[in-house]
Amino acid sequence: MSLAHAPAAHAAAPSLTRWEPVAAAICLAQFTEPFFAALAQSQGAAEPPGYARLLFIPVYAFLAWAIWRDRAQAWRTARAAPLLMGLLGLCFVSTLWSIDSGATLRRSVWLALNMGFGLYLAWRYDWKTLLNVLGGGFILLIAGSFALGLLAPSIGRMTFEHPGAWSGLWTHKNTLGGIMALGVAICAGAAIVTPERRKLWIAMGFAAFALVLLSTSKTALLASMLGLGVMALGALIRRGPLHTLFAATAVVVGAIVIAGLVLLAPDLIVAALGRDLTLTGRTDIWEASARFVQSQPWLGYGYYAFWLPDNGPAYWVRDAVQWQVASAHSSWLETALGLGRVGVVLFALQLLATLRRGAAATMRADAGLWAPAFLAAFALYTLSESHALQANNLFWTIYVAVAARLALDERARKHA
Repeated sequence: MSLAHAPAAHAAAPSLTRWEPVAAAICLAQFTEPFFAALAQSQGAAEPPGYARLLFIPVYAFLAWAIWRDRAQAWRTARAAPLLMGLLGLCFVSTLWSIDSGATLRRSVWLALNMGFGLYLAWRYDWKTLLNVLGGGFILLIAGSFALGLLAPSIGRMTFEHPGAWSGLWTHKNTLGGIMALGVAICAGAAIVTPERRKLWIAMGFAAFALVLLSTSKTALLASMLGLGVMALGALIRRGPLHTLFAATAVVVGAIVIAGLVLLAPDLIVAALGRDLTLTGRTDIWEASARFVQSQPWLGYGYYAFWLPDNGPAYWVRDAVQWQVASAHSSWLETALGLGRVGVVLFALQLLATLRRGAAATMRADAGLWAPAFLAAFALYTLSESHALQANNLFWTIYVAVAARLALDERARKHA
């Protein structure tokens, strides 16, 4: 697949720039750690062997080359997103009070590399090319998931916890479903901005949606519908004031209906999502973890440290819920545990600023439909999944790229 690249203020060898978007798409796919999961599954292990980390060496080499080549742009992009950089800096500083300082430092370095790649996507590619690069990564993930699910079902499908549900290149059906829900919106956006490849992207969008269904993840299905719905609303708003009024009315009515169901009949909603009133045990985790936030309210236990020591505070959470929970299943609670109220406030301010920029971009032809759809899905997932500030997490990688790209656009308009 040939991906066109955006003009950039640097002189690079034509042979490198021609293949650079393809290399970026491959690196993006690797940041989801698909080979790690498949390798672990094939060996019947929960974690991949240590040597699997060697697979990231080419990715980091590519990123180092790109940052050195575009160092002025890299610095400008980092300056355009001070809250993102503040969150990253807080992760590193939390090593000073972490209950597992070594793990916090390692994960902070991995997070920095992951966010560096997100910033690279923002400064290097315009919106159209960015969608094509992201879509290129998803072609690899979609093809790999179908291959494992069909040809190696013992690896590509779950056998114990949810027998028969597809997990694709990962170890759990919800991971496949969540990533493919993101792929549905990305392929739809690429089809809109790239008419010359519209048939390809429509086919990939349907393939991603098929994997959402095969994963049996109801949250992923909801996220897929939400993303497409936001894109449809954006297209409607662009048609004029009357259509904008209709779209606003539909949103208000929908919000009232959902709020009424949540208040009056929550059991109907959770039943429709295939869950129970504990949200598949999430509320138990939240309740057991919340009291530890009270113990370290301002700075937390250190980035990524709360769940690591076997005899640490996480022991009591696992004892309360009676299973080996490894995350808070909430970006907000996870941030509070790792970075305290300071981290939660920083993340909230950054997310609100990005959502504002995304909403303002609705009328723009380049990012107007896809960016708000992605941000809506990301905001939804922060409630029930620990995607924020996670190293080697596709949602966070793309969020950093979108947030930085929107910030760069805003800065460019102010200086125009």
